[in-house]
Amino acid sequence: MKKLLLILFLAFSFGVNAQYYTITYIQVPYGDQAEVARLETKYWSKVAKANIDSGKQLAWGLFARPYGNSDQWTHAFVNVYETLDQLTDNSIWNTEEILGISSEDIQSFGYYTGSGINVWKIEDQIPGEGKATVWNFAKPENLAMFIDNNKKVWKKEFEKDMGGRTGWGIGKKLTTVSQNGSTVMTWDSFPSVADALDALDYPLEGYDPPKGDMTGKANPNGWLAQVIVQQVMWITATQ
Repeated sequence: MKKLLLILFLAFSFGVNAQYYTITYIQVPYGDQAEVARLETKYWSKVAKANIDSGKQLAWGLFARPYGNSDQWTHAFVNVYETLDQLTDNSIWNTEEILGISSEDIQSFGYYTGSGINVWKIEDQIPGEGKATVWNFAKPENLAMFIDNNKKVWKKEFEKDMGGRTGWGIGKKLTTVSQNGSTVMTWDSFPSVADALDALDYPLEGYDPPKGDMTGKANPNGWLAQVIVQQVMWITATQ
């Protein structure tokens, strides 16, 4: 259990044929993290698996974040859907119908000290699962150019050479878009946390971007945040 709680927030690669996903960030005091992990992996993962098997969603995951400040989120849930109709259908989380247990008996939100949720649309990806992932958040001055550049330049670059990655993707935020917050994210999955950390130790000078890269023009201010994450539990139709 201690190993479970030390893992990073999110090692997932969206290695499914998905279109939309939600990220629910939660903050849990250290002393309650084991109980939250137990409730989610023992009970709510089974509800998610039933939804996946019945075609109501594509994937579900619980993730933890050991790197960060004490006032930041510590865990997150990821739910992946094929349509927005699926995403907005909260009736699928019927624990009494699926497990024969009242949701009040297995709820974990009582342990949260804070939470928030965002909806994203997958713009493109190279599917692949990794134990650790780097989430890159940005607010480009030209969002359309940034997304187009990633799809036409960086995806082709990674298809030729993944540079140690096991997966890659880009998603556009649909909700909670603010003046200072991110509007887009990319993700780079890796075999291990060490590999993800090593990827962040990139050279500050002497780097030659791919031919035709417009990242600097579309996003001159760089990333708002880069977060290393690691999978706690990830469920798809084949898992």
